[in-house]
Amino acid sequence: MKLGKCKCAKRKISLVVFFIGCCLYGSGQSLSLDYYLQYAAHNSPLLREYNNKTVSNTLDSLQQRAVYGFIVSAEGAANYAPAYAGWGYDKALTNGQSLFAGARVSKTLISNNQLSARLAAFELVKKQLQAQQILSTQMLSKAITEQYIASYTSQQLFKNASEINKILEQEDLVLKKLTRSSLFKQTDYLTFKVTLQQYELTRQQLQADWQNNIMLLNFSCGIVDTALAFLEAPLFKNPVSNFENSVYQTAFIADSLQLANKASLINYDYKPKITAFSDAGFNSSLARQAYKNAGFSVGIAISLPLYDGHKKQMLLQQNNLELETRKNYLAQTKNQYQQKLLQLQQQILTYKKLEALASEQMVYAHTLIEANAKQLPTGDVKILDFILSINNYLNLKVNSIQYQSTLYSLQNQLQNLIIQ
Repeated sequence: MKLGKCKCAKRKISLVVFFIGCCLYGSGQSLSLDYYLQYAAHNSPLLREYNNKTVSNTLDSLQQRAVYGFIVSAEGAANYAPAYAGWGYDKALTNGQSLFAGARVSKTLISNNQLSARLAAFELVKKQLQAQQILSTQMLSKAITEQYIASYTSQQLFKNASEINKILEQEDLVLKKLTRSSLFKQTDYLTFKVTLQQYELTRQQLQADWQNNIMLLNFSCGIVDTALAFLEAPLFKNPVSNFENSVYQTAFIADSLQLANKASLINYDYKPKITAFSDAGFNSSLARQAYKNAGFSVGIAISLPLYDGHKKQMLLQQNNLELETRKNYLAQTKNQYQQKLLQLQQQILTYKKLEALASEQMVYAHTLIEANAKQLPTGDVKILDFILSINNYLNLKVNSIQYQSTLYSLQNQLQNLIIQ
């Protein structure tokens, strides 16, 4: 008796879940792929890190500009060198004691071209960071979209299983009455009942898979939620089919400009360095009339590298080698990109044909189910034939969903074409 009540309770719970699912399907309230992508981008610490690096790079640029501006500092120094009986520092050098207090101003003199080159280095680093951020965003988008596709596929499989169960439950009511009226064999009805229970078990397993995939999707996006979300079909934008517009070409341009600017900076490092300075204040040995020792001084310092073992040539050679290496990697990436692009386009065409063929076959399979359902109560169709038509339709529908899922995955790879 308790077992019967338990089965009845489980059946009621299952029906409640089914009707909730139907309400979700009918309500039109669903979540889109963009919703999850926006959440993932907002919660990604890596993308936030790139934003922080960009701001930090701007601050570095301002610091560099300040280095070549006027540097003002306050300075003070006191010195006492005692001497006794001829022992001690030479007073001609130390004056016995000295006191200095004043302000110093200095500035490194460089040309506008050199200053522009040094500041351009930071702008080029910013472009490199932007290219890396775009690539990281694409990688994140690709991963989130793959999980979204898996979740949407689970949802469609569950929806399909629910549709089959609904058909079987409707026939169960009819066959139960016919069996009680001895118009239908009890063994045939039990065969049908076992099949119905198997489909119900499959439906519950698909529901669990759906919920698990949704939770994985939420986890990947940083969303704290265990509710079963209903998803819209993923939509894809027109992919970038030209390598010259890809993030790899953008990154290479930024890298090559950075190396060219680095070569300019190496050459500038071997130019004469001129620093002008001035100070004003009080500087006295306190020997006599110390109050008159207030004044100022100006000066200039020049530094010119003459010989360092041909270091400049070696630095420029290393810079050229790095540029050559990047060109080689770019050429390989371009070939792989174009090959991957052609491969994905060919696969997409193939799976579109498969999905269209499966959809066409499903129309006939569904018509056969409806015809068998009408003839089943009259005994013109055997129960095994009816179950077989259900299985055929289910297999076709599952294949169609899998084809569509693969097609979505290929479109995701095409839109977020990444060469590992």
